[in-house]
Amino acid sequence: MFVSKLLSVAVAAVFIGQAVASPIMPMPLRRQIEHREPDAFETIQAYKRADVNTIPAEEATMSSNGEVVKFSNNHKRADVNTIPAEEATMSSNGQVVKFQNNHRRADVNTIPAEEATMSSNGQVVKFSNNHRRADVNTIPAEEPTMSSNGQVVKFSNNHKRADVNTIPAEEATMSSNGQVVKFSNNHKRADVNTIPAEEATMSSNGQVVKFQNNHRRADVNTIPAEEATMSSNGQVVKFSNNHRRADVNTIPAEVATMSKDGQVVEFSNKD
Repeated sequence: MFVSKLLSVAVAAVFIGQAVASPIMPMPLRRQIEHREPDAFETIQAYKRADVNTIPAEEATMSSNGEVVKFSNNHKRADVNTIPAEEATMSSNGQVVKFQNNHRRADVNTIPAEEATMSSNGQVVKFSNNHRRADVNTIPAEEPTMSSNGQVVKFSNNHKRADVNTIPAEEATMSSNGQVVKFSNNHKRADVNTIPAEEATMSSNGQVVKFQNNHRRADVNTIPAEEATMSSNGQVVKFSNNHRRADVNTIPAEVATMSKDGQVVEFSNKD
């Protein structure tokens, strides 16, 4: 009896241990996992590793078409200047050569310093002036002179002097065709204003006439000041408003309102 009970307890302990050890999942999912077959592995693209730099560290390297190679320079170095430093040099077609100047130097001025010099066709020559000097003025200083065709000659005036003004100083004068004549005015003076000063005047066709206004004055506002007025067809009339005023909101302030068909109504939301 005791042995059978002990055996039952052992079997129960085995089942309880398996239940605790395995994860809790639904039975259908567990059956699906147990009967699933492993899929084939996917192929992963492999990338070729760049070549390792096997050139010794003490040698110079460079890149050629994406490869690390030994350094080489196919560009020819400019020629070294082998001309001694004390000799002048110049550049000729990209080469350093001895200085030479094939341009002829201008002739040296061998004319003594006390003699005047001038330039003639790019040469320094003695000064000479082939231009004839203007004639000397031999007219006595007390006589007036003038220039005629580049010559200094005695002064003469062949232009007739303007007529002298013989009109007495107390008479008014004017110019007519270059002559000084007595003053005359053929332009009619504007009419004098003969209208008494106390009367209003105006201009009509360039004449001073009595003031008149043919434009009708706007009607005077005869409506009492305490009444409201408005304009109708250019006339001042009593105020009237034929437009119907919007309905007054009679809903208490504590009640929410909304607009419906142009009316203020209590708020409702039936959507």
